[in-house]
Amino acid sequence: MERNCKLIMELGENAKSFKLETAVCNHGVFMMARNYWIPTTKTLMRVLRLSDSITCVTVSISHPSNQNFLQVEVHGMDKLSSQDEDAILVGRMLRISAQDERNIEEFHKVNPQAKKK
Repeated sequence: MERNCKLIMELGENAKSFKLETAVCNHGVFMMARNYWIPTTKTLMRVLRLSDSITCVTVSISHPSNQNFLQVEVHGMDKLSSQDEDAILVGRMLRISAQDERNIEEFHKVNPQAKKK
């Protein structure tokens, strides 16, 4: 039986505009080494290091429809330490922060065409 640990990453104020598929596909994340995009399930799989900077795990990142969170499934782990959970959370990789959201909103104000695209 496969052991998997699931983490929830709240999107906070980014929930209104964040779409995993857009972040992964429009920015070429799926083409970068160690990333694998599954279009049928809109899931990003990749290998990430745990807090010890040595141990690596495979994670699946998905954005359930109409939800304000990302689901991160860590394959082969029953549970994680709080340090490992912090190491796993993928906000930095996907540029999910309140500041990023404000930057995007400001950019869209000065360039409405970019928002449409």
